[in-house]
Amino acid sequence: FRDYLYIPLGGSKGGTWMKVRNTFIIFIVSGFWHGANWTFIAWGALNAIYFLPLLLTNNNRNHLGIVAEGKLVPNAKEFFSMLITFSLTVIAWIFFRAETIHHAWSFISDMFLGFTSKSAYIESINFMRHTVGFLFPVVILLFFMTEWLGRENQYAIAHMGTHWKRPMRHAVYYLIIIALFWFGGKEQQFIYFQF
Repeated sequence: FRDYLYIPLGGSKGGTWMKVRNTFIIFIVSGFWHGANWTFIAWGALNAIYFLPLLLTNNNRNHLGIVAEGKLVPNAKEFFSMLITFSLTVIAWIFFRAETIHHAWSFISDMFLGFTSKSAYIESINFMRHTVGFLFPVVILLFFMTEWLGRENQYAIAHMGTHWKRPMRHAVYYLIIIALFWFGGKEQQFIYFQF
């Protein structure tokens, strides 16, 4: 997108208005590229809006390093930066996966307002009683730990266990394969099938 669209549009030359305009065009076209649905356009627009503060303050090239590099635990600023980035990304992904804009807004409102109802609380407790529901937070925690501890590598999971002895590595591989068969869902259509 940078070489074929952003730079021909003028790139960063031409002042702040030109940078903002070009950034919005890039993200909107990126939405169109993912599919012919308003949800993808909303996803692109949201990402452009997220990028605007960095662009307007000329901080879009700062902080490109590894978060909390060399530290086991991030400080408060680093933690809240990661939390905000993660939360905004998840909200944009809701639009990316939703069938309609209305569906995305309903999902987001349920995220923030849905747990005030007793039925949503009961549903979450019932989900946690099942084996899958109990293991779900454990698996998520393991993935977070793996990503955090391996954040200095480009792909943390790909490097996981490369220094382990062969029996341990194979045991983990077999557990992953068993989990895929055990918890695997039904066949789903590829996201770009209709594009």
